[in-house]
Amino acid sequence: MDFNLRQRVVPNYSSDPYKTTRTFRWIYVGLWTLRICFALLGTGYIHPDEHMQNGEVTSGDLMPYHTIRTWEWSAVLPVRSIVPAFVTTGIPVWFAKVLSKKHLIQGVHPILLFRLERSAFLLLSGLIDYSLMSLIPTPSARRLGLLLLASSHVMNTFQVRPFSNSIEAVLVSLSLLFLRKIRSVKMLNKSYYVHLLAITFVTGIFTRPTFLIFGAPIAFQVALGTFIHARTVTRWLRLVVPPLFTAAGTCIAFLVADTLYFRGTLDDIVVTPFNFLMYNFASQNLAEHGLHPRWLHVFVNLPMLFGPWITWLAVRAIVDSATLFNKKNDKSFEVDVLRPTIIQMIILSLSVLSMQPHQEPRFLVPLLLPIIVLIANTGQLTHVGKAFWVSCSIFNFVLAVLFGILHQGGVVPSLFHLHPLVANASLGTRTNIIYWKTYMPPLHLLGVNERDVATGLVSFVDLAGASQDDFAASLSADNYDKIFLVTPVAMRYTLPPAITGCMELNQTIFPHLDLDHISESIDAGLLNCLRLGVYTLSRNCVFV
Repeated sequence: MDFNLRQRVVPNYSSDPYKTTRTFRWIYVGLWTLRICFALLGTGYIHPDEHMQNGEVTSGDLMPYHTIRTWEWSAVLPVRSIVPAFVTTGIPVWFAKVLSKKHLIQGVHPILLFRLERSAFLLLSGLIDYSLMSLIPTPSARRLGLLLLASSHVMNTFQVRPFSNSIEAVLVSLSLLFLRKIRSVKMLNKSYYVHLLAITFVTGIFTRPTFLIFGAPIAFQVALGTFIHARTVTRWLRLVVPPLFTAAGTCIAFLVADTLYFRGTLDDIVVTPFNFLMYNFASQNLAEHGLHPRWLHVFVNLPMLFGPWITWLAVRAIVDSATLFNKKNDKSFEVDVLRPTIIQMIILSLSVLSMQPHQEPRFLVPLLLPIIVLIANTGQLTHVGKAFWVSCSIFNFVLAVLFGILHQGGVVPSLFHLHPLVANASLGTRTNIIYWKTYMPPLHLLGVNERDVATGLVSFVDLAGASQDDFAASLSADNYDKIFLVTPVAMRYTLPPAITGCMELNQTIFPHLDLDHISESIDAGLLNCLRLGVYTLSRNCVFV
């Protein structure tokens, strides 16, 4: 190795502003404390999938609560495997159910369900921190990388919510960790890391088939590294065939679990990754979820997730690595297996995901750790000054507050507020709950017994973004003893007096930021635009 060149590529870290271990520990502990607060107290609502892809399903299966199953869980064409959902939120809920047997009639309180889900993903997010510590060998660079990771708003928002993308990000991080150990000279004889990688790959594919895009460069490097180590095809097959059997066994376990869950028998095998791909390859299906320009991931979503500064450093690292690769006498690019793997992962994932017309920022969440590892291992973080850290901190804190607290932040607390008001529906009071101009409420956090819904004691209507005429029509749908309306306070000012005269404010919930109806929110004023209202509708007034 050219040590002179290495000194130029990886500079001296004595300029590290957080070089003392004590200072780093205090800052890192503070950032973890912030993550815990965002996880357990932050009720911001990023996207309905954070509930509908996980907690809404597992709670509906394990608890006697009425829940909503979205199209992804249709028995006709299921596109989600039940295994990742059950392992992440189902097991904690099951334990809570077992430990509270004396309260089985009412079930586990919705607030406890909420915090169990968040706690599970909070613990999973720690695996990303652990992976990063193992992927950055230089202590000072590792400290900077950990601070950059822990201060990212992605860790305080997406990674502590039950998104399938969050699970995918953890599995990508673990896969890079296993790659590093497999390619290490000291670890080549420990084949169980290859078996662990095989299990991780299958789990990733059944969690989200897009994992294949992120995992392909890792699989290539493992195949290449094991072949170089084996030196002959026969010895190479002896190394890779047993892990392939492990992968096949894991795949069979997923297939059996999903088939029994959705079909009840093994007569009709359910392959959820295949269903996922078939659904997303149909343009008419994607149109229902929204079509976006092909450049959105690269020019909007990537900088919004990681910040423009991190994005720029990643681009520089890729360009610099390509320059080093073209130098004849340079060996560092070949020695550091992580660098080419991560670069391939970034380019491949952005290229393939940008081909799809439906592009959401969370699809790129798995790239957070690879990008930070790349820029930390190339030594770029040591050249940035205080302005970089201050601006990054402000950027991430603002977005963490926006998505973790403000955005649709009143929906979940409104369910907690309504829970005791409708929990006694068995006493004979017929109650109707209407949500209007909000995200889809996750009903497992309302905690209404399925029996009460089936008998008509409790009814629930999600009007989403319905027009005012459709909203008015829903008020005369049936005869109820109590009617609750949950809508942003700003929307009250858009209704005619005939309806507002029937509305009595029961509770206001702050904060609640509605970015889907900005003009109405501005017209309502600064205070009202950040509040969600729970109203009681007068039965005599509305149904005359």
